Amino acid sequence: MTLQSLHARRDQCFSPENRMVYYRTTSAACGKAPYGFGAWSQPALALSLAAFWAALAIMFNRASEIDKAVTSLFFLTSDCVTTVGNGICGDFPATSVAFFKTLRRAFYALPIVAASVVVTIALRDLASGLRWNHQRIRISTVALVTLAVGPGLLVNAFMKEFIGRPRPANTWLFGGEHPFVAAAEWSHACQHNCSFVSGEAAGIAWLVCLLPLWPHELRKKMAWPIAGIIIVTDILRVAFGRHYLSDVVLGSLSTVVVFCILTALCEAWSTRKYGPAGSSGA
Repeated sequence: MTLQSLHARRDQCFSPENRMVYYRTTSAACGKAPYGFGAWSQPALALSLAAFWAALAIMFNRASEIDKAVTSLFFLTSDCVTTVGNGICGDFPATSVAFFKTLRRAFYALPIVAASVVVTIALRDLASGLRWNHQRIRISTVALVTLAVGPGLLVNAFMKEFIGRPRPANTWLFGGEHPFVAAAEWSHACQHNCSFVSGEAAGIAWLVCLLPLWPHELRKKMAWPIAGIIIVTDILRVAFGRHYLSDVVLGSLSTVVVFCILTALCEAWSTRKYGPAGSSGA
């Protein structure tokens, strides 16, 4: 390649039109864009994850012994002073460990801090002139909408309020006063802020939705610590007797399902409006 052709390629790739990368790739001459939704925007992935969520819900509902067995690993029985429910007494020792409580509070605040950072980035990008045809604006917007629709509306405003599953520590099996209710089973045993699904699990899983904001070469590196934080958060919710295994697994997955659906809809609409590649200036 001659020096003249290299200059021509540089001018093409860094022209005002191509600075605003629209889709997953720029033109062939410019190579791969640093950002983009990637596989998250594939409708097949959204449908597969939604079907997987439904299959897990059915499995946990019909094999309720899984939830009972996992929760019992964290429950310590003791002699009953008074008879409550069916006479089972005890507690969840993890709730008394200061380190675990501090860790839980830190992870509880993490999505709020992350959302504040995303809003700041989005406002800065808008102030600099970027608009919907720029992929970072789309990623930030879809991520924030996912937080509102997934952990916000679907999980906390709907499922936790209306499905009515009592938390483990509130059931007869673990020293409480309410009956055990299987996963995804409608009940009136709990009236408010119930167990199915876990709001904290749904919230911490939202960190996965921020991966497209990282350049492609950093995503795998960031995925591991995010996965670790999600797993630890989920384990703590079970260890504290606040949720069953099914609550945290389906809570985490629900956020990812919402993200994939919104991403697929976003990119389908954007492709129709702007075309599959290239960009128009903002």
